[in-house]
Amino acid sequence: MKRSRSVRRLVGCILACAGLVGCATATGVGGGHEAAAVIVDPPAPAGARTLLIAMPSSPTFLDVRKSLVSELGRSFRIETFVVVSSTTPDEIGNAVARAKPACVVLMNNATMGLVSAYEHAHPDRAVPPTVLLMASLIEGVQPTLKNSTGIAYEVPGVTAFVNLRAIVNIPIRRVGVAFRPALRRFVERQRVLATTEKIQLVPIAVPNDVTAEGLRDALESLVKDGHVDAIWMLNDNALVRDARFRDDAWRVALGDRLPLIVGAANLVNPASPLGTIAVVPDHEALGLQAANLIFELADDGWKVQSHPTELPLSVKTVVDIRSARDHFGLRVEALKHIDRPME
Repeated sequence: MKRSRSVRRLVGCILACAGLVGCATATGVGGGHEAAAVIVDPPAPAGARTLLIAMPSSPTFLDVRKSLVSELGRSFRIETFVVVSSTTPDEIGNAVARAKPACVVLMNNATMGLVSAYEHAHPDRAVPPTVLLMASLIEGVQPTLKNSTGIAYEVPGVTAFVNLRAIVNIPIRRVGVAFRPALRRFVERQRVLATTEKIQLVPIAVPNDVTAEGLRDALESLVKDGHVDAIWMLNDNALVRDARFRDDAWRVALGDRLPLIVGAANLVNPASPLGTIAVVPDHEALGLQAANLIFELADDGWKVQSHPTELPLSVKTVVDIRSARDHFGLRVEALKHIDRPME
């Protein structure tokens, strides 16, 4: 069954209103729409409540699911619904209706957009408690979904700034960031957090429909005359898009002049240098944290409103060692602060 134009518009509108259309590129946390993998759910405990997991089947999502199943499989009947590029809101909504779950776990922005579109199309239908994972800028997504809470994918900017400062020789006192209007409040919160480490976040606004040339000009205005010591790339698909856009905007503006802090590990690649450092959630630990959240919800009578979205508790640092060493110098004990050195 093909998705209608009106449904596609609704899904797009929901995500756009949330201030995002995915994570940092289709290969980041928001990607993963591919042929469905065969996923075997564990045997169900007798009389157990159902937990429905809706997710793409790419490796990062499977890692999180593995931890969830390991922790919850003895307490819940686990049912997994694999989301692919052709999945429609009705298909995922009908899967929820059939499973009658005590709780639903949704992974990635596109999956959440489908469910949100289904909820908007069927406002009279009951919505089970919903936990949101593996999505960019979840604080913008969560209000578009009824009865939901979750765990943010973004690590606070200050965490990445401090990790960068711990590994390179150059001083990290001012960090530049380009942002679209929808992310103004998010950036302001990050600016306040950064001051706790005596780091100044220097923001520059760009239009919602910014072009590669427009973004390049904004970045160059941050870079010129030593105005900042590093640049932070937000997990906003409109500012990253695809390889050509990244080349035309980010590579041309930055080159190897400043470290680039990114929010997706796949953007740190010594074979095609772009990001210097990514500080991202530990996916196994994220699954464990989500399992604990679900147990807490169950103990609290599934009162989702009493459980605000959480920050990831455990992170991993991915660094392009070659680029950092050649252009910014590595501190003597840098490797102690790096979980995944790439060279």
